[in-house]
Amino acid sequence: MTNRPTLDQVLEIIRFTVTPENTSAFLEGRAEVERFTGSLAGHVSTELLHLGGENWLMLIRWEDEAAVKAAQQQTATSPVITEWINQTAQFVSFEEGTVRYVG
Repeated sequence: MTNRPTLDQVLEIIRFTVTPENTSAFLEGRAEVERFTGSLAGHVSTELLHLGGENWLMLIRWEDEAAVKAAQQQTATSPVITEWINQTAQFVSFEEGTVRYVG
């Protein structure tokens, strides 16, 4: 039996560009960021995808809308996150969506 996401979980979809010379620092810094976000109530998982070239996509899954809103208040001013992005990447976009279908 597989563990499938439940409906009404919320995904944060974050796009970054990372130059080749910053890729190692970006990936290394992600571990520290993950310790922080992983400790927040309602965090389910995080995936970091390299889309090719300088393009990266991060998917952060939360249990529900309340969890993502509470986490966003904490992460908006978190030095560990802002330093990681400011030193290694360029923020491109942020979206969130609610899981409505799991196949």
